[in-house]
Amino acid sequence: MSNKLKENDMSKQETITLNGKTYVEVDPNKKDVQPAVETDHIIVIAQRGWIFEGYKNKAVKDKLQLLNANVVRSWSNGKGIGGLAESKIGYTLDPVGSVSFANEAIIATINVRW
Repeated sequence: MSNKLKENDMSKQETITLNGKTYVEVDPNKKDVQPAVETDHIIVIAQRGWIFEGYKNKAVKDKLQLLNANVVRSWSNGKGIGGLAESKIGYTLDPVGSVSFANEAIIATINVRW
């Protein structure tokens, strides 16, 4: 792609400046655009009964790190923790940001489909 064509493509993107930083609109259907951090949305069942939901940071290799994570405080829908894989309705999730686990602290992981 020529530099001129790249400049024309960039000029068509929507931008917004917030707190001194400029953000560029990204088309999620474009295959050449990659996320800054590759993630998987998962539930982690950890030692001592802790349950978390979040996005696995694939860039971290020596432990499991969740981004935009929530701790699962309670649920009242009778579906147990497996039901969270399908929907968050009926679950109380408290945001914790990012959280890391030593590999030996993980009991199980479940893929989330929402």
